Amino acid sequence: MITTIELRNKPELKIILNNDEFEIVDASEPKNSGIYSFRKLKNTELNAERTNWLISTLSIIVDLLIGSGVGGKFKKKANLILEMENRNLKIWLIDADFEKAKKITELMNNKKTTHNNV
Repeated sequence: MITTIELRNKPELKIILNNDEFEIVDASEPKNSGIYSFRKLKNTELNAERTNWLISTLSIIVDLLIGSGVGGKFKKKANLILEMENRNLKIWLIDADFEKAKKITELMNNKKTTHNNV
């Protein structure tokens, strides 16, 4: 059974799950695009967008000292990290559907477990 999940329309980002492999189509980072085996997938990690409070605080302090007006909140963007046997893929989820990203992470973890136990 083939499952296709479109995480973002422009630039295109989708993941297609087959029985033994998955395909990534990432127009914003073409180096991520390709077909990968579930047997080589070691770990998937989904990271939500969050504020980097250390950098944000330092930025505000520096702004107060020099009066530049550039201080503010610095955020770490949401991403999906796929740890493979021979490389790691970091897929940026900017303007992507985070709920779909949760679903794809769960599906990939289930497929990975199935293939690694065979």
